[in-house]
Amino acid sequence: MALPELVLQAALFPSSDLPDPPPEHPYEIVRRDGYTVGSFRNVSFGSVEVRALRADTVGHTVEEARALLAERGKQRGAWFVAESAAPVGLADRLRSLGMVAYEEPPFEPRFAAMAAVEPPPAEPSGIEARIAHTFEEFQAGHRISSTAFEFSGDDRRAAEAHERLLWEIESGGGSFRSFVALVDGAVVGTAGAIFGANAVYLVGGSTRADMRRRGVYRALVRARWDAAVERGTPALTVSAGSMSRPILERLGFVTVGWSDCLLDRLS
Repeated sequence: MALPELVLQAALFPSSDLPDPPPEHPYEIVRRDGYTVGSFRNVSFGSVEVRALRADTVGHTVEEARALLAERGKQRGAWFVAESAAPVGLADRLRSLGMVAYEEPPFEPRFAAMAAVEPPPAEPSGIEARIAHTFEEFQAGHRISSTAFEFSGDDRRAAEAHERLLWEIESGGGSFRSFVALVDGAVVGTAGAIFGANAVYLVGGSTRADMRRRGVYRALVRARWDAAVERGTPALTVSAGSMSRPILERLGFVTVGWSDCLLDRLS
């Protein structure tokens, strides 16, 4: 599958293609030269996506990013370092500064940068996947996601405290949307989409435990593809973990690179 260069870059470095959330959004993005920090208000961790650093400024950048996360009350940083990030061997440099492979929920040590520019299979019969229509659907999906990604009790409560605000922002349109999958009217799965300049970035796909292996995840992928086509950007990108990667491969996604996910303990 030949990928347009802009889609390839969107898959390798998602933040380069994605918009900032609106000011009232509880998720904040701070962009710095060569890297981006993301943090969700009152949750214990934040993320750092690295694109290109000068070799002689790596140590300074780490201290700067740590300060940004600490100012926001974060106890941990999840550093996403693509193999194609600069300088060469950056992940090893970061390990020498105290970081380790991220082996705690909701992350894992390696993620595949994947993309699709052809339609995935249609959703299975009996499953309706679409943008959430009501706060109750949105909330039900949010709770499924928190369970699936094994959020701690404190982080779960912090995330739930923002549900009404998030719904109000999303229901007004914009680039951040939540999808749900329903069977017989009940929400059984959820997934997020961020509409970027050149692709739709998939986040948070999860299925209720008793409904797995029935095509719910596949239906949510197709629904977001249809939304991408309707918007005029027929391409999907995703940072896929070990559970979702085999499914996405069967749906036509290709792996275009890999990222290390490193844990930086701040407290």
